[in-house]
Amino acid sequence: MSPQHIIPAAMLALAAFTPFHASAADANASAGANPGPVYAGASYGFRSSTGLDCASGQQNCDKNSKRSAKAYVGYSFDALPFQGGVAVPAIELVGYTSGSVTSGFDTAAGKVAGRGKFNGAGVQGVLAYHFDAFSVSGRAGLAYTKAKVDYLSGGSDKESKAGVMYGLGAAYALNKNWSLHLDWDRLPVKYSGSQKTKADMFSLGASYRF
Repeated sequence: MSPQHIIPAAMLALAAFTPFHASAADANASAGANPGPVYAGASYGFRSSTGLDCASGQQNCDKNSKRSAKAYVGYSFDALPFQGGVAVPAIELVGYTSGSVTSGFDTAAGKVAGRGKFNGAGVQGVLAYHFDAFSVSGRAGLAYTKAKVDYLSGGSDKESKAGVMYGLGAAYALNKNWSLHLDWDRLPVKYSGSQKTKADMFSLGASYRF
C-alpha cells in the first residue's frame, strides 16, 4: 500500500469498527455512564526543532520553528490493570502542520539558504499508563509528510517522505471528558532531493473524550 493510501485506509477501518464497539457499550451502559472510547484533541506546537544547519554567511538563521500544530482523533481499547494504575492501548489518526523554519538546505549546488515548512498525517499506536488524574504515554506509527522550501536566492523545492514517527506525552484529566496534554513528537521530513531531516515538535493542547 502506498503512503498516500495509509491514512484513508486507517480512517475507514476506524470508522467501520467504532459503531460495533459503541453498540456493545451502549447495551451495557446506563445513562450518565463514563464517556466512550472515541476522543479527539488538538495541540499548539510552541517549539519545533530540526536537524538543519545554517548556510555559510546566512543572516537571521533559526533552525527552530514556532506556530506548529497537530490534531488527532483516537479510539481507546479496554483498560488493563497494571501496578496500581491502568494501561490503556489506543489507535490514533493524526495530522500535523509546521511553522516556517529559516535555515540552510542541501541541494545539488551545495547548502542554500531558504525557508521551509511541512504538513503531514499519520496513524499510530498509543499506550498510556493512568494513575489517578495523571497519565504518561508512548506512541509510534507511520507518517507521511509533504515539505516545501523557498530559497532566498529564488526557486523552490517540494518533496514528500514516508517514515516512522514516535513520541512521548504526559496528560492531566480535568474531568471525565477533558484532559490537558504536553507532548513531544518526532517526524520524518524531506525538504529537498538532498535534504532529509527530522522535526521534534513540543506542544501543549487538550483532548475531549466523547
